[in-house]
Parts: sequence; structure tokens; C-alpha cells
Amino acid sequence: SGLTSITIPDSVTSIGFEAFHQCTELTSIIISDSITSIGNGFFWDCRNLTSIIIPDSVTSIGHLAFSGCSGLTSITIPENVTSIGNGAFRACNGLTSVAVPDSVISIGSKAFVNCENLSLIKLGDSLASIESQVFFNCRALTSVIIGNSVTSIGENAFNRCRSLKAITIPDSVTSIGSYAFLNCRGLKSITIPAGVTSVGDFAFGDCTGLRSVTIGNGVASFGDYAFQNCASLTSITIPDSVTSFGRLPFMSCKSLTSITFF
Repeated sequence: SGLTSITIPDSVTSIGFEAFHQCTELTSIIISDSITSIGNGFFWDCRNLTSIIIPDSVTSIGHLAFSGCSGLTSITIPENVTSIGNGAFRACNGLTSVAVPDSVISIGSKAFVNCENLSLIKLGDSLASIESQVFFNCRALTSVIIGNSVTSIGENAFNRCRSLKAITIPDSVTSIGSYAFLNCRGLKSITIPAGVTSVGDFAFGDCTGLRSVTIGNGVASFGDYAFQNCASLTSITIPDSVTSFGRLPFMSCKSLTSITFF
């Protein structure tokens, strides 16, 4: 627990599971170019770690790799990384922005959950899906840039991102999971592209600031309570491609006075 800094030499090619777990006094580390992966739980709960340079040799960041590194204020993900594991940056409360390079094709669930000061995230163009709870409770998140290869937005992906004011869902997306944008109270408008075939339960529930919803002609179904308590929504137009709505999709939308079908 008294370890404050470490340099990993070039002779080291791999480091075991949870190698530096709960090294709470560790503030800096230099990783050699011989390391190709940041393993599961590598720096889990290294709360005083403030900076780290991930070498270009690294291709994967494991589950919980930096989980609980609340002192970490910045991170550069190299262009060779292809995967980021579940909970990799969970509760890294010092992070304010993250750019995920185009090389990354997968980000695990809860990867950035509870990063309470994260305000900007840019996702690369190779990412195939936004998994469940990836940005759950990122309460300071105001801006998200989603790449054009994402086909699905998972359950609770942006739940409780209360500062999120705008997001562009790319045309590549075909499904929006349940609770995906629940409690995004700062969200003012949303366009659901025509390629989206299903929108899950409570997907936009409690988006109390939501004033404008555009539904593409191609969207087929909405789950239960899809727009529950969107208190600022005054009107909505539903295309004829929509064949099913779940229970009470507009429950407690107290300002909603006009629903148009075409």
C-alpha cells in the first residue's frame, strides 16, 4: 500500500490479474512498449493515480482495469486498442473527457459508469454497439459523438445522464434498448432514425426537458412507457411505419396536446 511510483521495464511482457489492485498510494506509472494488454483489474482502486501513459503496443484494456481510479484526470487511448472491457473506467470521477479511437470495435458494459465529471465523450467509427449501462449516471455528460458504425444502443446506456442536452443517433442504429435515455432531463430534442426498428421500455422516460421528437418513417415499435413523464413535450407526429406501442407510452406527458398520425 506504500508504493507511490513504478516503472515497468522492457523485459516484462505480461502482468497478472489485478497486479496493482488497491495500491492506493500509487500516483504514477510508466509502462514499457513490451506490454500488449492492460489486464483485468490492473489498477483497480488505485485512487491516487493521476496520470498514466498507455503505450502504442497495447491492443486491449481489460475488465475493471482502471475502475475506481478517481484521481485520474486524463487518459489517452492509443490507436491500436481494439477492445475496452466491462467497467474499465468505472467511477473515474476525475475524467472530464475521453476520445475513443476508430480502432476500438467493442466497449464492455458499464465501461464508464458513474464517471460523474465526464462531460464529453467521442466514440470512434468502428464501434459496433453501445452496451448496457456504459455511461449510466454520468451526470455531467453534455456532449456525445457516436460513430457511424453503431447499430444498437443498449439498456440503460445513458440513464441518469441528466446534463445531456443533445445527441445525434446515427442512421446505422437499428435498436434502442429499454431505459436507454431514462432520466436525461436536460435533453431538448431527439431524432429517431428511420432505420431503428424497435425502441425499448421507458427508453425516453422522465426526459422532462424533451420538447421535440422526430420519428423516422421506418420505426416499427415502441415499448411500454416509452415517453413517460416527458412533461415538456407538446406534440408528436407518428409515421405509419409504427405498428405497435406498448402500455401507456405517453403517461404523465402533461403538456402533450397533439398526436398526429401520417
